[in-house]
Amino acid sequence: MLRVNRKGSVKSDVAARIELLNRMNSGSQHGRFEIPSVVDFGFKFGFDFTIEKRLSGIPLSDELKQVSGSKRAALIDDYLKVSTQLSRLFIGDGAYGELGLGEPIRNPRFKEFLRQRAQQSLDVCQLDVDLENILDAIDNPSQPELVHLDYCPSNVMNSEGKITGVLDFGGTTIAGSSAFNPIVATAFLDPTITPVATGNDHHQALDWLDGLGQSESTLAMKKWLAAYWSFCGRDKDLPLFKWCRRTLNV
Repeated sequence: MLRVNRKGSVKSDVAARIELLNRMNSGSQHGRFEIPSVVDFGFKFGFDFTIEKRLSGIPLSDELKQVSGSKRAALIDDYLKVSTQLSRLFIGDGAYGELGLGEPIRNPRFKEFLRQRAQQSLDVCQLDVDLENILDAIDNPSQPELVHLDYCPSNVMNSEGKITGVLDFGGTTIAGSSAFNPIVATAFLDPTITPVATGNDHHQALDWLDGLGQSESTLAMKKWLAAYWSFCGRDKDLPLFKWCRRTLNV
C-alpha cells in the first residue's frame, strides 16, 4: 500500500514515524491485530511516501454504517477491549512524550509533559483552562507506555466481527499512561465527534469504562484530552472543538 504524506510534510516527522513503527514491529506483543509496517520509503514529485503492508479488513467507521443489533454491540465491545492492549506495543525509554515527531516534546516527568503538550494546543485556540487542577487529579504511571491519542473507528480495521488492525501511529502517539487508551476509545464513540456512532454505542462504551473503575483521575484525563485536542480550534466550527469546549466547560 502506498502512503503519500501531505505536501510540505516535515521529513523529520516522516523519519520519526518510520522509526516508531520499526520499534513497535520489532518488539511488539499485540497478538491478533495488525499494525502498519514500512517496506520502503522515499521522496518523489515533491512528496514523501512510504510503502506499507496492507492491513486486512475494512475501517470500523465503514462497518458501523451497516451493522446493527447484537453484532454491532459485540464489535463495539471488541473495539473497546483492543484499546486496553495498545500499551503492549511499546515500552518507553524512560522519557514521556511524543514518539512520532521529528521535534517531539519529551520530558522525564509525566505531568510536566502533559502540561507542555496541552498548553501548546490551548495557545492555538486561546482557551483559558486551569491545567493545574486537571493535572493534580491525574495519576502518575509506573513507566512510560504507548498511548494512541487517535484510536478511533476510522483508524481501526475489522473483519468478521473482530478488530483486525490499528492504523495511524505517528504524530498523535505518545509514551505516557496506558490508562488514557480506553478513555480515548470511549470519547471517540461520542456521536458529536464520530457521526457513525450512535447514542447506544456511546452508552455502551461509558458503561464499559465504568466497569474498569471510574475515578477522579479518569475525569481529569478526559479533560486533558479535551485540552490536547483543542488544537483543532483553528476551525471553531468543528464538532471536535465543540466537544472540547463542552468537556472543559469553557
